[in-house]
Amino acid sequence: MKKIIGIFVFLAFAAYSFAQGDYEAFRFTQTEISGTARFMGAGGAFSTTGGEFSALSLNPAAIGLYKRHEVTLTPMSLAFSNNTSKYYGTNTFAKNPKYTVPECGLVINSKIENSNWKSWQFGFGYNRIMDFNNTFRADAQNVNNSMVNTILRHVQGTPYNALGGDAGLAFSTWLIDTLPGYTDLYYSPLEGVPNNQNALVEQFGAIDEISLTFGGNFQDKLYIGASLGIPIIDYKEQITYSEVFPDALESNLFLTSFQTRSTQRDAGGGINLKLGIIYQPINFLRIGVGFQTPTYFWKIKDTYDRELLAQYFDGTNSNTWSYTNRSNFSLTTPLKFNVGATFLIKKHAFISAEYNFCDYGMANLYSNEYNYTTENQAVKDKYGICHTVRVGAEVNLAPQFALRAGYNFKSSPYKLTSGPYNGSAHYASVGLGFKSKYFFADLAYVLKLSKDSFWLYDSNAPATSAVEYENSTHRIVATIGCKF
Repeated sequence: MKKIIGIFVFLAFAAYSFAQGDYEAFRFTQTEISGTARFMGAGGAFSTTGGEFSALSLNPAAIGLYKRHEVTLTPMSLAFSNNTSKYYGTNTFAKNPKYTVPECGLVINSKIENSNWKSWQFGFGYNRIMDFNNTFRADAQNVNNSMVNTILRHVQGTPYNALGGDAGLAFSTWLIDTLPGYTDLYYSPLEGVPNNQNALVEQFGAIDEISLTFGGNFQDKLYIGASLGIPIIDYKEQITYSEVFPDALESNLFLTSFQTRSTQRDAGGGINLKLGIIYQPINFLRIGVGFQTPTYFWKIKDTYDRELLAQYFDGTNSNTWSYTNRSNFSLTTPLKFNVGATFLIKKHAFISAEYNFCDYGMANLYSNEYNYTTENQAVKDKYGICHTVRVGAEVNLAPQFALRAGYNFKSSPYKLTSGPYNGSAHYASVGLGFKSKYFFADLAYVLKLSKDSFWLYDSNAPATSAVEYENSTHRIVATIGCKF
């Protein structure tokens, strides 16, 4: 029985239990609208408008429209997130304020005399291309499902002295046990017993991309650019999950509740190349195309800590076991491209629109420590083509003041879009700008509305066990800079 051998279970970690899976490939492939206040105020639709540092992450040819040197800094992005989650019919609310510095950049413009090439430009800086900061809760009463059911589905046929990960934790804390006369078949006294579940999910971090961009201006008609991107992942997720059995006495249960605490940390760097071209056939129209190669993230360091605390009726009161996994994995994200057009209204306003394409199903995980065949197939099965449309406008109310507005729509990245499989997002923004000969300051407000799903203990479980959550984020962004 486990009372005797439970202490030896964690000697059997030759079989690794990896925290990362198909969702990690999806998570670190995502990007969202972020950058300077001018960029965000006009909906990020700057890939063909140009002359804006954050636009270089979409189409590096946008650097070719710079006429002067520029230094820009976005010292404030203040976000207030509200999440409403639905779990087994119960709605729960959570709030999450967050302050970040999402952008800084330098652009150097050099004029060329006596040539059809009017100038060349060099840019250096960073943009936040994905912000992971989020918090949501999930609560449900009288649930007839349990995390233990998931463990039992995966553990049958595995000898008890080879258990690892959550199965090892469950075995050592008596959530599961071997059937009499067997060493590799299991049951749980918790199966089918109604329980109350609650979870707190906290996500932190971002993907920040350092960029080196070079571009040129040919006869004020053709603009080209290339950018070397170095994205840096810094991600942390903490999940506290518990199941409480209010009728434990009536059900003759020895165990009254259990709680798991997990912390996942991922850190790593990558590299990609962006190429772009913008053409201005007539004075009031610009069209352009931007292309980004797949990003290669090498040796993302993954640390996963897991603890399980079980509460009992007897004098022992509780039993706690934990484990830590450390591993490295690499990730190749899909290629991306965008097309766009900007309509210029003399020198007083513009209206722009663009389309972005990404096939999330092309992401690929690999490692020398583990074969990701199952996870990569899950990526192809779960995720697909995502379409993003951006529109934006700016009008100069006076020589020094500008008003901006924009809208974004991001389609669902999931192949299945019924039930909890959504993942779509809407962004609406407005902004104000002030500029003098050498100085400028911009302010923007962005409202994000999105829907998505989260599985607390089994991403392959039925859709009915998913936490469906709706997010509304109010973001205020301020940027200052100078031209010289």
